[in-house]
Amino acid sequence: MLEIDIKLARDDFQLNLAATIGPGVTAIFGSSGSGKTSLLKAIAGLVPVQGHISFMGTTWLNETQHTPPYLRPIGLLFQEDRLFAHLNALDNLNFAIKRATNRKPAVTPDSSTAISLQAVVDTFDLAPLLQRSVGNLSGGERRRIAMARTLLTQPQLLLLDEPLSGLDESRKREILPYLHALSNEFKTPTLYVSHQLEEVTQLCQNIMVINSGEKCFHGSTYDGVNYVEAQLNNLLTTDLSFLHGRVIEHDVTYHMTRLNVAGQNVQIPKLEYRDLAINEYVTLQVKPNDVALALQRPTGISTRNVLKGVIKSIDASERFADITLSIGGQTLRSRITLPACHELGLQQGMTVYALLKSSGLG
Repeated sequence: MLEIDIKLARDDFQLNLAATIGPGVTAIFGSSGSGKTSLLKAIAGLVPVQGHISFMGTTWLNETQHTPPYLRPIGLLFQEDRLFAHLNALDNLNFAIKRATNRKPAVTPDSSTAISLQAVVDTFDLAPLLQRSVGNLSGGERRRIAMARTLLTQPQLLLLDEPLSGLDESRKREILPYLHALSNEFKTPTLYVSHQLEEVTQLCQNIMVINSGEKCFHGSTYDGVNYVEAQLNNLLTTDLSFLHGRVIEHDVTYHMTRLNVAGQNVQIPKLEYRDLAINEYVTLQVKPNDVALALQRPTGISTRNVLKGVIKSIDASERFADITLSIGGQTLRSRITLPACHELGLQQGMTVYALLKSSGLG
């Protein structure tokens, strides 16, 4: 349990925030300049702040005490991997082990819970990389080494500052399973800074939304995404739709998972990097270009997911029509050509059927 109640003033920016953060992965979400990184640095003790910070009953900051950063059992991973260029991958990992051993007071767990070198090598698939120089690693490989090195310092709390920043989409997809491992395999409480809802919905159980240095929402990711879409459209950096569903069953024969989304069935391919439990809630990302529309429920087609909805709005340009649908109270966006919109005679308030390919749901 992390408890914070802090104030930070710098030039014309102020961070004024109080929160109690529990286990699991909590996203710190907001636009650039909202105070996300400043919050992480304050928790780590890297910037001067006023107020109170405590972790697992131990006070790090109050009126009379300021625990220095090296005595806080924190693993901090910045946007830059900050690997030592003169060391190979293995030596970078061994440096972290040495640092954990030399920490005073020692925060290394006992042998039954300590994170071992072999554990991170296996989890992050590092064996082929260990003897390679840092300069000969790809961006994704460097991030994997950086994550492993952070874990080997034996942190009790992880602070991740936009660890996917600067990576292209293919590299991001490569790294996502390993980010899941940080909390799922090693059970380390994590704060994950991001301004991308796509990342947050895949990785985080909870979300804290920060706007202009103040907390404006703190709760489940499910509720947080709804809050951002409804109240803070200026924070949306994507045209993706986010559909929330509950796991109903797994089809082991075809490796599919069936969800209940607003009372309707949706099938998705079984996730390779994450085991979803029955009744677990998940958030799907849907690209507007992957949503076709029909006036009647179609039959005899390969598309497995057909959702009934009502048109909330139509925003037409010279070539396309952006259609916003309500699916049982959830928002789904579709982008179709303007001629198709006219030929279907689409209007606000009409009931239509949205066709979603299972392979396009992330």
